[in-house]
Amino acid sequence: MMLIDNILISRQSLESDDHYDVIMSNIDTLNELFEHYVEYDEVPAEALHSYFVDYYLAQVNNGGFSQFVYNTGWDAFMVKHVREGLKAMNATQHSALFEQSANLIAQFSEEQLEQFLEGEYFGDNQQRDLLNSFDDQFFALKQSEDLIEINSLWLRQHPKLHAVNEDEILAIIEQVAAKIPNLEQRKQQAAEDRPRYFKIIEELCRQADQELDRITIGDPSHEYNGQEIVAWHFLTDQGHFYMLDLGDQALMFDDHDQQIIALDIEHIADES
Repeated sequence: MMLIDNILISRQSLESDDHYDVIMSNIDTLNELFEHYVEYDEVPAEALHSYFVDYYLAQVNNGGFSQFVYNTGWDAFMVKHVREGLKAMNATQHSALFEQSANLIAQFSEEQLEQFLEGEYFGDNQQRDLLNSFDDQFFALKQSEDLIEINSLWLRQHPKLHAVNEDEILAIIEQVAAKIPNLEQRKQQAAEDRPRYFKIIEELCRQADQELDRITIGDPSHEYNGQEIVAWHFLTDQGHFYMLDLGDQALMFDDHDQQIIALDIEHIADES
């Protein structure tokens, strides 16, 4: 059942000269809807197209096509929306390159793909290197087919676009969430299903007396004490931070790489 039938963004982002503001507003609205227990099939597919195309762009820019595959598990739902989104936006060169990269995965057996997804990403990794075969071509496309600009213009011109004042969005989202027939059941299930990194970040925010806004991205190429580790980036009411999970301890750092807090997380490990 569709709970919202338009792409909801802020009027302020629509009036901005920055192409990314419209994309970010759509992302913020969708994340807020998901935090209110609205599900993917209850929002417009077109809003998800923009959302996942931007996620794809961020992942490849950060670590190549292999990082997108590794971090998503080559999830069929995400792949579908990236593929459909690139075509809908008429990003023809990016669409063709995505298919070339996707064809590399077709060369893997099920066992090889599973091995890549469950194995160590860094170090000697021929599968990772193969998946990054077209990265140079991807980066070169920014000159002729800028995905941020294309995504932004596509959203701005979309017939389903609905812009309201920024301070009205939360009220609309709460009205949408109120239509969910099994809201309490979804809340309970979501609490049980929260991933380990989410629980750790929530606890860090509580200890630091900060309010978590959202978790933005996991960067698998962060270096700490001479080793690469996943850094989970998140926003709070006091700005941007990131978390490192060291197993029995979690560290929270600010934008300047200054440690904010160290937290014993053995109890969280027992829950995950």
